[in-house]
Amino acid sequence: MFNNYEKSLEDRKSIIAILYQMAKSDNIVANVELVYLIDVAKTIGLEPVDVEEVLNHPEDFPLAAPADEGERMTILYYLLFMMRVDGVIEPREEKLVYEAGFRLGFNEKLVGDLIQVMKTYLNKEIPPEVMLEQIRKYLN
Repeated sequence: MFNNYEKSLEDRKSIIAILYQMAKSDNIVANVELVYLIDVAKTIGLEPVDVEEVLNHPEDFPLAAPADEGERMTILYYLLFMMRVDGVIEPREEKLVYEAGFRLGFNEKLVGDLIQVMKTYLNKEIPPEVMLEQIRKYLN
Protein backbone atom coordinates (compact mmCIF):
# COMPACT_ATOMS: atom_id res chain seq x y z
CA MET A 1 0.00 0.00 0.00
CA PHE A 2 2.63 2.53 1.02
CA ASN A 3 5.51 0.99 -0.87
CA ASN A 4 4.75 3.14 -3.92
CA TYR A 5 5.90 6.22 -1.95
CA GLU A 6 3.03 8.27 -3.34
CA LYS A 7 1.88 9.29 0.12
CA SER A 8 3.30 12.55 1.31
CA LEU A 9 6.37 12.49 3.47
CA GLU A 10 4.32 13.89 6.36
CA ASP A 11 1.73 11.10 6.04
CA ARG A 12 4.45 8.46 6.08
CA LYS A 13 6.10 10.08 9.07
CA SER A 14 2.76 10.05 10.89
CA ILE A 15 2.68 6.25 10.56
CA ILE A 16 6.07 5.97 12.22
CA ALA A 17 5.00 8.45 14.90
CA ILE A 18 1.98 6.38 15.93
CA LEU A 19 4.03 3.19 15.88
CA TYR A 20 6.59 4.89 18.11
CA GLN A 21 3.84 6.00 20.48
CA MET A 22 2.75 2.37 20.64
CA ALA A 23 6.29 1.17 21.30
CA LYS A 24 6.86 3.63 24.13
CA SER A 25 3.38 3.29 25.66
CA ASP A 26 4.81 0.93 28.28
CA ASN A 27 7.68 3.38 28.94
CA ILE A 28 10.24 0.98 27.44
CA VAL A 29 11.04 0.73 23.75
CA ALA A 30 12.27 -2.82 23.32
CA ASN A 31 14.93 -3.50 20.72
CA VAL A 32 12.52 -5.73 18.79
CA GLU A 33 10.04 -2.83 18.64
CA LEU A 34 12.71 -0.50 17.30
CA VAL A 35 13.71 -3.09 14.68
CA TYR A 36 10.06 -3.44 13.61
CA LEU A 37 9.63 0.33 13.45
CA ILE A 38 12.72 0.71 11.27
CA ASP A 39 11.54 -2.13 9.03
CA VAL A 40 8.18 -0.42 8.51
CA ALA A 41 9.95 2.90 7.85
CA LYS A 42 12.01 1.26 5.11
CA THR A 43 8.91 -0.40 3.68
CA ILE A 44 7.11 2.93 3.35
CA GLY A 45 10.15 4.69 1.91
CA LEU A 46 11.48 6.74 4.81
CA GLU A 47 15.14 7.56 5.20
CA PRO A 48 16.93 7.18 8.57
CA VAL A 49 17.03 10.97 8.95
CA ASP A 50 13.23 11.05 8.63
CA VAL A 51 12.86 8.36 11.28
CA GLU A 52 15.20 10.22 13.62
CA GLU A 53 13.12 13.38 13.19
CA VAL A 54 9.95 11.49 14.05
CA LEU A 55 11.48 9.78 17.09
CA ASN A 56 12.67 13.15 18.41
CA HIS A 57 9.29 14.87 17.86
CA PRO A 58 6.48 12.31 17.37
CA GLU A 59 3.87 14.84 18.46
CA ASP A 60 4.62 16.87 15.32
CA PHE A 61 3.19 14.10 13.14
CA PRO A 62 -0.46 13.39 14.01
CA LEU A 63 -2.09 10.47 12.24
CA ALA A 64 -4.14 11.50 9.23
CA ALA A 65 -6.50 8.82 7.98
CA PRO A 66 -5.99 8.09 4.30
CA ALA A 67 -9.09 8.04 2.11
CA ASP A 68 -8.20 4.59 0.78
CA GLU A 69 -9.56 1.80 2.99
CA GLY A 70 -6.68 -0.51 2.10
CA GLU A 71 -4.18 2.06 3.29
CA ARG A 72 -6.11 2.57 6.52
CA MET A 73 -6.15 -1.20 7.07
CA THR A 74 -2.41 -1.35 6.45
CA ILE A 75 -1.84 1.24 9.18
CA LEU A 76 -4.08 -0.74 11.54
CA TYR A 77 -2.12 -3.91 10.75
CA TYR A 78 1.16 -2.11 11.47
CA LEU A 79 -0.24 -1.06 14.84
CA LEU A 80 -1.57 -4.51 15.68
CA PHE A 81 1.75 -6.15 14.90
CA MET A 82 3.69 -3.47 16.82
CA MET A 83 1.43 -4.17 19.79
CA ARG A 84 2.48 -7.82 19.85
CA VAL A 85 6.06 -7.69 18.58
CA ASP A 86 7.59 -7.67 22.08
CA GLY A 87 5.51 -10.65 23.19
CA VAL A 88 3.44 -8.63 25.67
CA ILE A 89 0.15 -6.84 25.03
CA GLU A 90 -0.48 -4.11 27.58
CA PRO A 91 -3.87 -2.47 28.22
CA ARG A 92 -2.36 0.90 27.18
CA GLU A 93 -1.40 -0.62 23.84
CA GLU A 94 -4.90 -1.98 23.32
CA LYS A 95 -6.33 1.45 24.11
CA LEU A 96 -4.03 3.07 21.57
CA VAL A 97 -5.10 0.57 18.89
CA TYR A 98 -8.77 1.24 19.66
CA GLU A 99 -8.22 5.00 19.44
CA ALA A 100 -6.24 4.75 16.21
CA GLY A 101 -8.80 2.33 14.78
CA PHE A 102 -11.52 4.87 15.51
CA ARG A 103 -9.53 7.68 13.85
CA LEU A 104 -8.98 5.40 10.87
CA GLY A 105 -12.72 4.83 10.62
CA PHE A 106 -12.95 1.20 11.69
CA ASN A 107 -15.73 -0.45 13.64
CA GLU A 108 -14.82 -0.84 17.32
CA LYS A 109 -15.88 -4.49 17.27
CA LEU A 110 -13.63 -5.23 14.30
CA VAL A 111 -10.70 -3.65 16.11
CA GLY A 112 -11.53 -5.68 19.22
CA ASP A 113 -11.71 -8.89 17.21
CA LEU A 114 -8.33 -8.18 15.62
CA ILE A 115 -6.80 -7.44 19.02
CA GLN A 116 -8.17 -10.76 20.23
CA VAL A 117 -6.46 -12.52 17.31
CA MET A 118 -3.20 -10.87 18.35
CA LYS A 119 -3.67 -12.16 21.90
CA THR A 120 -4.66 -15.65 20.77
CA TYR A 121 -1.59 -15.94 18.55
CA LEU A 122 0.84 -14.08 20.82
CA ASN A 123 4.32 -15.51 20.18
CA LYS A 124 2.92 -17.66 17.35
CA GLU A 125 2.55 -17.12 13.64
CA ILE A 126 -0.89 -15.84 12.69
CA PRO A 127 -2.46 -17.71 9.79
CA PRO A 128 -3.53 -15.05 7.23
CA GLU A 129 -7.00 -16.55 6.92
CA VAL A 130 -7.64 -15.90 10.62
CA MET A 131 -7.25 -12.15 10.13
CA LEU A 132 -9.32 -12.24 6.96
CA GLU A 133 -12.13 -14.12 8.72
CA GLN A 134 -12.41 -11.30 11.25
CA ILE A 135 -12.52 -8.64 8.54
CA ARG A 136 -15.09 -10.49 6.44
CA LYS A 137 -17.58 -10.39 9.33
CA TYR A 138 -17.74 -6.60 8.97
CA LEU A 139 -17.88 -6.26 5.20
CA ASN A 140 -21.11 -4.98 3.72
